[in-house]
Amino acid sequence: MLTKLEEIVLEWVCLDYERAPAIVGEVSSALGRPATVCEVFGVLVAHRGRGLVSASLYETETRTFKPLPCPADHGPEEVWWYITDAGKRALF
Repeated sequence: MLTKLEEIVLEWVCLDYERAPAIVGEVSSALGRPATVCEVFGVLVAHRGRGLVSASLYETETRTFKPLPCPADHGPEEVWWYITDAGKRALF
């Protein structure tokens, strides 16, 4: 069972690739309290550990997303997240 924060964060990466700083405002709004980039990033890293999201780096030269095995080694502004099939099942 997902917490409200975990569910909201997962919902924000279910339609498109997103970065934690880009969704923190929407997450805060949905929660009804301020959330931080670090808090959202931490939830995404935990979701990745559960197989609910994938982490990628965007390569501007090739305009593609490259899988990222260790997102915690990068800053929140670098990592792009997207829901997996397991994440969709957990959400819906």
